[in-house]
Amino acid sequence: MKQNLIIYSSLIIYMILNTFVITPLGLDYYNEIIHPLMWILLCAVAVFLSRDSSIRVKGEQDKTQSLLIALIIYIIIYFLLGLLFGFQKTIYAKDIFSVIKNLWSFAGIIFFQEFIREALIKNEKKSIINYIFMTLLFAIINLSYDDIGSNYLNIKDGFTYTSAILIPTILESALCTYLVYIGGRKFSIVYRLFVTVPPYVVPIIPSLDWFGQALVGVILPLTVYVYMNYVHVNKVERLSKREKNKYNPVVYVPVFVLIAMLAGFVMGVFKYQPIAILSGSMSPTFNRGDAVVINKLTEEEKEKLEKGDIVQYISGSKYVVHRIIEITNDENGNKLFVTKGDHNNTKDADPVAVKDVIGKVSFVIPYIGYPSVWLSGAIS
Repeated sequence: MKQNLIIYSSLIIYMILNTFVITPLGLDYYNEIIHPLMWILLCAVAVFLSRDSSIRVKGEQDKTQSLLIALIIYIIIYFLLGLLFGFQKTIYAKDIFSVIKNLWSFAGIIFFQEFIREALIKNEKKSIINYIFMTLLFAIINLSYDDIGSNYLNIKDGFTYTSAILIPTILESALCTYLVYIGGRKFSIVYRLFVTVPPYVVPIIPSLDWFGQALVGVILPLTVYVYMNYVHVNKVERLSKREKNKYNPVVYVPVFVLIAMLAGFVMGVFKYQPIAILSGSMSPTFNRGDAVVINKLTEEEKEKLEKGDIVQYISGSKYVVHRIIEITNDENGNKLFVTKGDHNNTKDADPVAVKDVIGKVSFVIPYIGYPSVWLSGAIS
């Protein structure tokens, strides 16, 4: 519709001006005054052009309760992840004035954006193209353009950024579009506040690496969508009990549990962890492109390692998987392991201290490490 064309045009003009004109000027009070005022103006335009009719919400109370329960569970799980990844201090000051300023600068913009999203949906309630375009546009708007440029200079950074930032941002935007469709702006506002606000108001947050961020950023919106879609179908759609059961989130529990367990396995959460073999130094015992499963050892178990065991250890900044061919001691009597690749003609240059050993190879899985080999080759 004509109204949406004007709103979209306004958003695109804002994006261009903000990226290439206003932000490069480095103006004082940009986050506190200028940026929010820009969104207030955009929001006023969208509200003025939106239809007067509100989005009808069937089963609003049940949907609200369901969304809050899902997000509270997320917050609990999110902070429990700190027990695995560790915690880090947030960079934002926690005095009351700073908290209010940060909430205005960041959380306030969430309100304005979701008002605009709701206006766009009101004007074209059943347009799939509208939903897709809106989702992608808001995702692009909420990305840092400096980060996009700097993170796609090489394949490694590009892959990390795509996994941890780009895909989760698009999925979050898609979920917010759906939440507005089934419940209005308040649903998407609540979701984004729960996900966005914690670093601004609490002193510590989990120190997730890029893989952890990607995992949370993908699983959370998908899980909330599956759950809220089930609640919506039960309250709105006229389906048989058998048809409604197809949407039951319980059906997806085994899938999500399996994904979480596989992710934890790959991340090394458990005692055993798979490692892709990137070289042929251990051929023919295992080859480039195979994966070995490492049994992470305690200090006591490391002391019991024997000649012939294949171990993973740290050598400088690299991880190496080689066989122990000799056990010796340094001048202070500390145990050292002399290692060698089965395919190599000579032993490794430096003996390995007990503290540098990570674990022992338990078994080999042929070929499944090739994706890591290909990625590593592309990066190098």
